[in-house]
Amino acid sequence: MVAEKRGDEQTMAEPRVIEHTLSYAFASALTATGKRSHLALATSSPPVADRLFFAGALRRPEAAAQLLLATSEVALRRFYIPPGMLARILRAADPVVTAADGRLRFESLSQCCGVYARADLLPDMLVAETCGKGTTNVDFNPPMRAALTRVRDHDGLDLRVAPDEIAISSARSAAVEHKVRLPVRWLRGFAEVQALAATLETVITLPAPAARRFLTAIPAEVRANDQAWLLPAAKGVRISRHPSGTGVATAGLGRLKAMLPLARHADRLRIYAGANGTSAFELDFGVARFTLMLSAAAARGFSGEGQLLSRLSRQDCDRALARVRAHLAWQSRIETSDLARRTGLRETEVSSALSLLATQGLVGFDPHERCFFHRELPFDRAKIEDLHPRLKEARALIADGAVTIEAPGKRTGRASVRTADVAHRVSVDADAFHCTCLWHARTGGESGPCKHVLAAMLAMDGRQA
Repeated sequence: MVAEKRGDEQTMAEPRVIEHTLSYAFASALTATGKRSHLALATSSPPVADRLFFAGALRRPEAAAQLLLATSEVALRRFYIPPGMLARILRAADPVVTAADGRLRFESLSQCCGVYARADLLPDMLVAETCGKGTTNVDFNPPMRAALTRVRDHDGLDLRVAPDEIAISSARSAAVEHKVRLPVRWLRGFAEVQALAATLETVITLPAPAARRFLTAIPAEVRANDQAWLLPAAKGVRISRHPSGTGVATAGLGRLKAMLPLARHADRLRIYAGANGTSAFELDFGVARFTLMLSAAAARGFSGEGQLLSRLSRQDCDRALARVRAHLAWQSRIETSDLARRTGLRETEVSSALSLLATQGLVGFDPHERCFFHRELPFDRAKIEDLHPRLKEARALIADGAVTIEAPGKRTGRASVRTADVAHRVSVDADAFHCTCLWHARTGGESGPCKHVLAAMLAMDGRQA
């Protein structure tokens, strides 16, 4: 059984899932012709005969193969298994690949929703015959992963990503069908990562030798409450188990072992610090980057963070959403100031709209370039509207007349929100908030606002359910 938090209660229930059938025209494969290796990634998009996302070769084939392998393996991993959990494990979702502006991005989320991985293959790594724009998810099957481990630089490596690549895979005549149960928790976690990524700042940069020493020295074991602080040191970075205001707060460092096979190819390692104990680690290869983002605790997935909820409750999201979405064109860099100028909106409105689009799987955030990028997760967005039960319950409170605002129409102030026979006191000041409910007392606001705070925010904006 999996515990899910809803509102102020925690119940034991089967994970909510969204049924999504992925149909592959062939099985992904790595084949060899003479001394050349050819990588064909089967995608789940509807067939489009004249459309290619990417066709060409990859420079530094061995590093490229390891980047794809590492990203796919994160999707297969559950870094933390709660005590008493049955052996039944959520089925992994396939990695997502986006082609745009002469680059490829591969993204995945671990089964425990606590580790996000992204491999950015930059233009200098790609020798493109064709480079289009689009997002799909790709089939990384066991034979293909095994073949990727054998790629060496002298082999060369060609890559082709398309909605329909039957011609390349003519040796495999049978269609491969996968029926995937996509947990709502996974989709919500994928969206929450983008909000937390926007808070990341580079704190420590290590040259290649120091990066390898750091990753090698980390114990592989992942413990539920294994907190650590990373401090700059003369020969790299020092790991402390004692709180430090100058260090990078992180947890479950054993989860970084997924980076170790890549470290020998990298030029440097950047360490990012973010909100609420979130941390990120980026291996830079010059022509590519690989990022692992860790949740604030090994036992704490990104899906429960709730960092997007404050912005989603604001009225300017709805006003700006359609205008901002109309300007999405598979940009690998979305500059907020430029988008504000082109849409005639304020930058705060654009930022709120982008946050909402992130919950719909339409944009991601790159902490290295400090900007959003456009990509569309290949899921039916009509089926994922119920990703935020706290927001849904907040609207229900307003509909029931349970919210009394002391300063009507303002986005700051105090409110009384009644649930059952209890009136909770809420205070809101911009993005800061407080509530007297038990859920807020337990989380301290680190997992976003409770349903009472959200109801007060909605009411202060004059919103109705």
